[in-house]
Amino acid sequence: MSELFHQLGVDWKLLLSQGVNFLILLAVLTFFLFRPLLKVLEERKKKIELGLKVGKEAEERLLAIDKMKEEKLGEAEKTAFEIVKKGEAEAKAGADKIIMEGGKKADDILKEAGQIAERRQEEARLAMAKEAKALVRAAIIKTVQLDPNAVDAALVSQAVDEISGLSAKISRG
Repeated sequence: MSELFHQLGVDWKLLLSQGVNFLILLAVLTFFLFRPLLKVLEERKKKIELGLKVGKEAEERLLAIDKMKEEKLGEAEKTAFEIVKKGEAEAKAGADKIIMEGGKKADDILKEAGQIAERRQEEARLAMAKEAKALVRAAIIKTVQLDPNAVDAALVSQAVDEISGLSAKISRG
C-alpha cells in the first residue's frame, strides 16, 4: 500500500503534517471562532425568544386591559344610567310635591279670598243698612211730619229690619 501511495504522489510525512495542521486549525477555529459564534447565536436566539415571549405577554396584558376597560365603561354607563334614573325620579317627586304645595296654596288663597269677599260683603251690607236707616228716618220724618227729635232709633231699626226682610225675600226669589 505504501507503494500505491507513492505512485500516486502522496507523501506520508507531508500527509501527516497536513493532518496535524488541519487538526490544530480545527481546534483553534473551534475554541476561538465556532464556540463564541455559537454562544452569540444562542444568546441572540434566547433574546429573540424572550422578546417574542414578552411581546406575547404584552399583547395578552393589552387584551386584558382592553377587556377590563370595556367592563369599567359598562359599569360606568350602568352607574350613570342609574344616577340619571334616580335624578329623574327625584325630580318627578319634587315636581309632584311642588304641584301639591301649589294646589294647597291655591286652595288657601281661594279660602282667604272668600273670607275677604264675605268680610267686604258684610261691611257693604252694614254700610247699606246704616244708609238705609238714615234714608228710612228721613222718609219717616217727611211722611209723618214730625219733629226729627221725636223719631227714635227703635222705630227706625224696626222699619229697616222690615225692609231688609222684604228685600231678602225678593232676592231669594
